[in-house]
Amino acid sequence: MPSGKAKESRAFQSPSRYIQGPGELRNLPVFAANYGPTALAIIDTFFYPEYSVKIPELFQAAGMTAWTVEFSGASSDEALERLIAFCRTLPQIPDTFIGIGGGQTCDINKAVGATFRKAFFSVPTALTTDAPTSTHTIINNPHEQPRLMVHYKNPDYVVVDTEITVQAPAWMMVSGIGDALATYIEAQASFANNNVCNAGAGDYRPTLMAMSAAKLSYEILLEEGRSAIRAARQHLRTPAYEDVVEATVLLSGLGFECTGVSIAHGLQAGFHVLPVKPLLHGTGVGYCTLIQLIVQNDSRFGEIFSFCRDIGLPVCTQDLGLTPENRDASICALVDEVYGKRWNVANVPHYFSRQTLIDAIYYLDAYAAEQA
Repeated sequence: MPSGKAKESRAFQSPSRYIQGPGELRNLPVFAANYGPTALAIIDTFFYPEYSVKIPELFQAAGMTAWTVEFSGASSDEALERLIAFCRTLPQIPDTFIGIGGGQTCDINKAVGATFRKAFFSVPTALTTDAPTSTHTIINNPHEQPRLMVHYKNPDYVVVDTEITVQAPAWMMVSGIGDALATYIEAQASFANNNVCNAGAGDYRPTLMAMSAAKLSYEILLEEGRSAIRAARQHLRTPAYEDVVEATVLLSGLGFECTGVSIAHGLQAGFHVLPVKPLLHGTGVGYCTLIQLIVQNDSRFGEIFSFCRDIGLPVCTQDLGLTPENRDASICALVDEVYGKRWNVANVPHYFSRQTLIDAIYYLDAYAAEQA
């Protein structure tokens, strides 16, 4: 994601098609036929036993061919190299690449499809991040800060089968909401700082449409997010659930990519130094959104704190897994990992010091203790 001052021109980018609803997985052959008769489905380990059979059958019934490969582990350089090598063992390079799984599965699929300059689809099975719509892949190599690999286009199709996503554990959707919750707050900070947007690969401003998508995502989350999580906990596909799916996948995806990110994503990028069990990306971003609001002295802090607490996002360092014994050292290590090193941490219209960021973390702990 770029850093720099925007000029007069504006840019916007997006997937070619977004499809959401129950049973849409069955239409994958129809969508893929636009690009040719062959496809490769890169499938998350959890779904592989079922979909390694189902996907080829669907394509065969349509007179097409689909191969499958299992994807387990992080979206890393090693995983990308392994999948590219696998593709070269197939009878031909597939016309379409289909990533079926979580955010990292969708990400690695984009990278493989873009390598061969072919069509690629995102089919998220859980709503943990807004990765399915974006034009980049996050590379997560062990013991390194995440790295972006930017592709030449967005996915050709994003297909969200809500009969599948509603069966996922509700905490996965909580993570997706955490990721989406930051979108409008970061977009506003980036816009006020006149930072270039993430679209267009140049010195472009965000469009009004991008800012509106980010804002609409934010409004839907606060209005319907609690209801959606209540439904998700019971695996019930309600209208509120469907609205929040769109807010977390499409609207947040367009919003973050076509505007910009700020403290919430910049601080979360340092979480790998914390002595805790790794958190889902969106779970950490949700927590860091509260830190950004404190740094900005934003009047929305109280409302968003209550929302995060109600749906199950972390609201203090104890929720992250830190203890009284390691809290002080961990906070310093986290801030030192990103402050002055991640440009997006400073993507706000005013200067703040390293100590301000540290104090914001302690303040959030104190506020959360008072609300307990």
